[in-house]
Amino acid sequence: MANSITSELTISTAVSVLGELLAPLNAFTKNISSEVVGRQAKIKVPVIDTDDVARPYDYAKGYNVDADSSVTLVDVDINEQIKPFHLLDNDMNKSPLTLQSYAKQNAHEFGRYLMNLVYSKLDAGSTGTANKNAGSVAIADIKNLAGNLDSAGAPFDRHLVLSTSANTNLLPSTIETFGNGALEGGRFNQLYGMQTHVCSAHNTAVGKVHSFACSSDAIVVVNRMPDVSGSATLEEYTPFTIDGVGIQCAYRRYYDASKGDHFGAFTANFGVALVKEDNISVLKRAS
Repeated sequence: MANSITSELTISTAVSVLGELLAPLNAFTKNISSEVVGRQAKIKVPVIDTDDVARPYDYAKGYNVDADSSVTLVDVDINEQIKPFHLLDNDMNKSPLTLQSYAKQNAHEFGRYLMNLVYSKLDAGSTGTANKNAGSVAIADIKNLAGNLDSAGAPFDRHLVLSTSANTNLLPSTIETFGNGALEGGRFNQLYGMQTHVCSAHNTAVGKVHSFACSSDAIVVVNRMPDVSGSATLEEYTPFTIDGVGIQCAYRRYYDASKGDHFGAFTANFGVALVKEDNISVLKRAS
C-alpha cells in the first residue's frame, strides 16, 4: 500500500505531540475563537487592571456608572504561523519512510516554534529580570521570582515555566527534599505556590529568557482559525483542536503534479502579547 499524508494519521500524530509541547500555554490567558480571520489581523482583547475600581453603592451612580472603569482593550497582532513539509512521489511510494515519524518531527518543530513566540515577547521586554544560567538555577532563585510577584501585587493564580536544564538542576538527588514523586516524574507540581511547567522552546543565546514566573493574566495568547484560501490547489483542509490546550489549528495538503511533490502544512493563526509586565519575573542566560 502506498504511503499517504492524508489527515487521519497525520493529525492524530500532531495532536499527541502538540498537546505535550503546548501544555505551558495553559499558564496564560487564552483568547480563542473558531472565527476565521485573514493571515494577518489585529484582535482587541479586554484587560482588567489589577487595581480595577470597586466602590460602595452610591444612589446617584447606581450600578452602571464607573462600571469596568479600569478595563482597557489591547491590540494583539496575530499572524498565520505555518510548518510546511513535502515529499516527492518516490518518497511516498518507494521509500521505507515512516510517515508517522515524519509527521511527528514536523509537529514537534511547529509546537516549539509556537512556544518560542512567547519567549520572543519576553526577550523583547519583561521586567523583574535576573541573570542566571539555566544549569545553575537553585531553589533560592525560584523563591526570588515568587517574591517579585508578591512585590508587584500579582494575583495568586501563578505559574512557573522552567527550561529543561533549570528543571533538571532543581531536581534533588535524593527523595528527602521533595519526595519520591518529583524524582519519578522529573517534574514539580508546585513551587512557592506556582504551578510548574517545563519547556524546551526558549532561545539559548546569552541574555535571552530561559525560565520565568508570571500571573495567568500577565500574558495573553490569541488564537483564531486560519484562512482556507491559498495560491495552490487545495486537496485537503482539516481543522483540528489540541486536546488539553484548546489551540485550534488546521492541516493543509495539496499536490504539485508538475513536480510530483506532495505538500502538507500545519497552520494556526496565533499571536502573543505581554499585558501586565509587572506581573512577570524572568531569568536570563548570563553567559
